[in-house]
Amino acid sequence: MSRRWSLLAGLCATVGAVSCIELSVDPTAVGSIEFLAPSNPSIVRRDTLRDTTGAPERLRARVFSTGGDELTDIEVSFVNTDSVVTIRDGNLVVSLLDTSGSARIYASAAGLQSIVRTFDIIRRPDSIAASVAEDTVSYPAPATGTSIDTSTTIGFVVRSGSNTVASVRVSFELLRGGVPLAVNDTGTYALVRAGGIVSRVDTTDASGVAQRTLRVRAVAGTVLRDTIVVRANVSLGGAPLKGAPALMQVVILPAS
Repeated sequence: MSRRWSLLAGLCATVGAVSCIELSVDPTAVGSIEFLAPSNPSIVRRDTLRDTTGAPERLRARVFSTGGDELTDIEVSFVNTDSVVTIRDGNLVVSLLDTSGSARIYASAAGLQSIVRTFDIIRRPDSIAASVAEDTVSYPAPATGTSIDTSTTIGFVVRSGSNTVASVRVSFELLRGGVPLAVNDTGTYALVRAGGIVSRVDTTDASGVAQRTLRVRAVAGTVLRDTIVVRANVSLGGAPLKGAPALMQVVILPAS
């Protein structure tokens, strides 16, 4: 017996045989399931889950082995734990009732279960409007370096009739001179969420409001006198919302 195995045998005799069992894991076995986030967090009453273009969106999940490789030949099913929706062939989620509520769904494969995702069942939105039509940013002009102004909040309200609607995905664009700024064009103007993170998407809160902060970055020696338009839209399928796309104008001026 080699010295290595002699030492191992002695250790087993000391601490007990159970602690010396060698466990092996098949790296090709199913190890985890990722339930992919849908484009929209909500479903309109008596409609199906839809993507950002308004087309029906199927539930999707990815299966991974214990070794971290994606397994594309494993069958995945989706389980609905609530009666307000049903999952039809092709993994389409359909709202069954003309009432609001929520539906919890998870993915399952090879005996494993994913996280549970909650889908809100909402009234169909029919309008969107800016909280205010126009605002002004009076930014501090820096003597050296740069200054950043985040004093202006851009808000839009989504309604269904006289009721506001929560859990609606709202997308934003910035326009300068009528031309949309590229998503990665954030040097001077950007929409940001908490923590200063650039973000052009928000979900309406309990009061039906989706909002972002306008960040204005000014460089010493450069004077900004500008007009920026924020454009907001909703894509849930069906007829376009009244007021869509909604616009808010922001005038940029140096502080006097």
